[in-house]
Order: sequence, then C-alpha cells, then structure tokens
Amino acid sequence: MITLEQVDQLRKRTNCSYEEAKFLLEKHNGNVLDAIVEFEKNKGRKCNGFDEKSWKKQSGDFFKSVLEVIRKGFENNVVIEDRNGILINLPINVMLILIILIPMVIIPVLLVLMLVGYKISIRKKKGEEINLTSMMHDMAGQFKSGSCEQPQRCHDENAVSEIKNDGYNELTIE
Repeated sequence: MITLEQVDQLRKRTNCSYEEAKFLLEKHNGNVLDAIVEFEKNKGRKCNGFDEKSWKKQSGDFFKSVLEVIRKGFENNVVIEDRNGILINLPINVMLILIILIPMVIIPVLLVLMLVGYKISIRKKKGEEINLTSMMHDMAGQFKSGSCEQPQRCHDENAVSEIKNDGYNELTIE
C-alpha cells in the first residue's frame, strides 16, 4: 500500500507530480529508491508514457485547427437567391447554428425554397478553389445516363453546378 509519506518523499526528491509519484510507487511496490531511479532515467518524459509538453503542443495545434475552421466558416457564405436577386446571404457558421437549433423549421424551408426555384449556393472568397465541386461533378457524372459527352457542361434541374460570379467561387444546388 502506497502512503502519503512515500509520495511526499518521492516528490521532494524528484520534483514530480502526485500522479507521477503514485504511478512510480505503485509500479515499484512502494520502493521509493527504485521509483527515484526510474524517474531519473526518464527525465524530461512522463513515466507513464504521457509527455506534458507534447500534449500541450498537440492540444495547441488542435485548437488552432478548430479556430481556423471557425474563421473559414465566417469567411464563406450560404447564399439563397432567385432570378430577382439575393434573398439570404449568411456565413456558413450562422447557417449551421440555425440548422442545429431549429432543424425542424430550417431544413423544410430550405427544401421548399429549392423546390420553388430558389438557388442555394456556398460562396468562397475570390481566388480560392472548391474541391467539393469537382467531387460533386464526378458523382453527378457517374449517376447520369450517358446522354452527355462532357458531364461538367451538362446541367439539369437536379444537377450541382459551379458558377463563377462577382469574384466568388460558388457551389450551387439547384
């Protein structure tokens, strides 16, 4: 059984955390000397395979990635328009929040708008490429019956198309 005195003694001699001290003492059946020796062999690393510095770096990278996704969500917009002009122009993040908060209203409204002829598109800033569009064209080409020689140039009411308009790249669902 590991005692608090053993943990305190190991911590005093090695300046390790309580978690590390407990782990080392349990591993060495309460032998403080063996625990100190293993701690010194593993200087700069956590003894249980957990490196605090690398965890901080990885978590920092994760949060940077999340912030980048959020930033891009505010730069890119969901645009709903008809022949007369733009009806709604919202950042993607706002549209996602609306879909999450009130899906029973937003999703049917979007479907009805598509059915009555409104165009729903995702617009990116000028000069950026939408990789999703080429995937959609490939998928649309696979589902179409061989009626067109070039699937990228064939459009029907259910096709997904890319239209460059006003300096934006656009993914359109019609």
